[in-house]
Amino acid sequence: MEVILLAIAQAGYEPSKDIVLALDPSSSEFFDAARGRYVFRKSDNSERNSEQMAEFWADWVRQYPIVSIEDGMAEDDWEGWKLLTGKLGSRDPARGR
Repeated sequence: MEVILLAIAQAGYEPSKDIVLALDPSSSEFFDAARGRYVFRKSDNSERNSEQMAEFWADWVRQYPIVSIEDGMAEDDWEGWKLLTGKLGSRDPARGR
């Protein structure tokens, strides 16, 4: 994310003002359904449960100009989707909250 923000600035734009971000992390791809854990195999091998994953995305939304997260939870992680929607569902990206 920091590299993306740097590229935006170096291109002469201002994050949040001129450009906002939308993510499609395809979370099903790194969800271990048998264990109910999101495993970050391609980075630091950390693991998160659904509640921790929802908080992870909520933290990113607070830190970065993210207005949309498609596939933020695994497609069959219904509890995770409820948690994520509870954290971000009423947020108004136009107002930054």
